[in-house]
Amino acid sequence: MVMLVGAVIAGCAARTASTPPPENVAAPSAPPTPAPATKPDPQASADLARCLDATSEKDKLIVALGDENARLMRASASQDEISVAIEGPALVVKANGAPGKARPKDDAIAAASRQFLDTLGASRDAIQKCYQRALSTNPTLQARVVTLTVSASFATSGQLKSASSAPSLGDAFDACIQTVAKLWHVPTTTAATTFKAQITLTP
Repeated sequence: MVMLVGAVIAGCAARTASTPPPENVAAPSAPPTPAPATKPDPQASADLARCLDATSEKDKLIVALGDENARLMRASASQDEISVAIEGPALVVKANGAPGKARPKDDAIAAASRQFLDTLGASRDAIQKCYQRALSTNPTLQARVVTLTVSASFATSGQLKSASSAPSLGDAFDACIQTVAKLWHVPTTTAATTFKAQITLTP
């Protein structure tokens, strides 16, 4: 029995000696030490606040300059705009904002005036229908012959900017004539131009 136990112990020792040693296992690292909290530099904070204020003021100045530039451009455009009153066969051309001061007619204005008269004449039937429709829907309108003054403003490109008429014949008529005027255009001119002419409407 003693010999058997000794043999077992000897075999265990032999197996232990032949088993390779385990690989080195890294020891768990310690958690990083948190950096100490830093207090904001009062001077840096003050400089940042001044920088933000300056940026805000700069943005306001840019907006103000843009608004002023737009106003000056509108004023310049208004001074360059001219008005053409078509009175029968005569054209009365005036600079905008200068009542009674006639402006010489150039070929472009004359051509645009003829085109506007032709366009207005071609639109007369449509405007007449606007009037008759207004009479049927607006009981306050009196059925009478109306001399209507039509005004239409065009950009230098000849595209319509706005149109209006007088006397007022109600909202329905105004909306109708706006629809008719959307198709109007004239040849290019040297300045933005407003044309005025009259047509006669019958009930």
